[in-house]
Amino acid sequence: MSLPRSTPSAQGVDAQGIVAFLEAVHERGIELHSFMLARHGHVVAEGWWRPYAAERAQLVYSVSKSLTSTAVGFLVQEGVLSLDDPVLDHLPHVTPARLHPNWARVTVRHCLTMTVGHETDAWDPAFVGVGADVLSSGTDWLPIVLATTPEHDPGTTFAYNQVATYLLSRAVHGATGRGLVDILRPRLLEPLGIDELPWQCDPMGHELGFTGAHLTTEALLAVTQLWLDRGSWHRRQLLAPEWFDEASRPFGPPNRDPAGHADSVLGYGYSFWTSRHGYRADGAFGQFGLVLPEQDAVVAITAESGPTQEVLDAFWETAFPAIGAPGSRQADAVLTERLAGLALPPRSGGARGTEVAEFRRGDDPRELGLPPTYTDVSVRRDSPGHVLRLQRAGAWLEVRVGDGEWVESVLEAADLRLPVMSSGGWVTGDEFVAEVLVIETPHRFRVDAQLAAGEATLTWRTRPLSGSDPFSLAVRST
Repeated sequence: MSLPRSTPSAQGVDAQGIVAFLEAVHERGIELHSFMLARHGHVVAEGWWRPYAAERAQLVYSVSKSLTSTAVGFLVQEGVLSLDDPVLDHLPHVTPARLHPNWARVTVRHCLTMTVGHETDAWDPAFVGVGADVLSSGTDWLPIVLATTPEHDPGTTFAYNQVATYLLSRAVHGATGRGLVDILRPRLLEPLGIDELPWQCDPMGHELGFTGAHLTTEALLAVTQLWLDRGSWHRRQLLAPEWFDEASRPFGPPNRDPAGHADSVLGYGYSFWTSRHGYRADGAFGQFGLVLPEQDAVVAITAESGPTQEVLDAFWETAFPAIGAPGSRQADAVLTERLAGLALPPRSGGARGTEVAEFRRGDDPRELGLPPTYTDVSVRRDSPGHVLRLQRAGAWLEVRVGDGEWVESVLEAADLRLPVMSSGGWVTGDEFVAEVLVIETPHRFRVDAQLAAGEATLTWRTRPLSGSDPFSLAVRST
């Protein structure tokens, strides 16, 4: 898969605005991992903050919802689903009489628009008090989710709600016998040249729908281009344009969240957010597919950001005004050089430290620490870097740590593989520090070991929404 390339000035984009965006996120302490912008169907800017790279897929969190919506759109087009179908009609083995009566009136459209009837997101409350075996292979999460009570009539209340999109994933399987990836492969992935779409699943193997999809940045940009072009790809109409006209339009009651930011209170369509400009697919920690119809432009961003509104604010203030503004070859050259130099600075040592050291687990910040199953840490010099070992549930995981450079390892547990990249070293004779990037996700954790105390802390910078164990992020099998 490769979208055509051009220069910013050739497509009516002032490269100075994109440089200003890169400077703004740097000055504001916003960590981006990738950025791509296309106008008139041509990529005019692209960059990855090394060690993130073009060929790596990354977890895009709730951008997954917009992919699920697109899968539903294909099935509506083919007559397999209708927007007004009761969602329970496509959930075999569910007995409506045993559920709260509001569930019988919940339709596919209600699930797409987050108007199922819950007052707030019902996903986490649904699993409170559920035993540890809920993660065991073959456990069905559908009865757990449907045991929640939609307090309001469907269609009357908006609540951003993972339950709604999970039900769509299960309804797609119930209607077709196939999962989301299998539905999207011949209809979307293959026509766009997207080789893979790893997706986190529940214990029965159903894609979560609301999160878990992994895309390369260019794959995200290509899908966003399809959304901009209202279902057309290389003059082939894959999905009816009317679907996108309806999907991108705000539906029903507004977002009443008092913590809502400027771009989250403008309306919500079929799993797309209305933005100040255009509309978007939006994932936690700064994953975006921005659709800008008036500018005939699309943007893909991956990041590890705290408040994601900060990323949007920086873009609207700097890069957005440059789309449609006259540029120059000189500005294009400055941008090219700036994009080529993007990198996350690796951590280095500086002190000799000891050859081998062992540490017990110390006290971490309660909400950011790795789980208590990680009990011990050891460090061994392995020139020019180190080998960091983490004991998890009695088994040792090895992470190669580059001194002043990012070095890749693959962690394995049970049948899961988790690629990571790490850098660090002895920063003093007493302290060893390593940063570990879970490279197919936005996240990183830090290992800080104190020789005199004999203790080490293991701390996420931003805790993954799937849980505190790094393996909760894994989508690769051994």
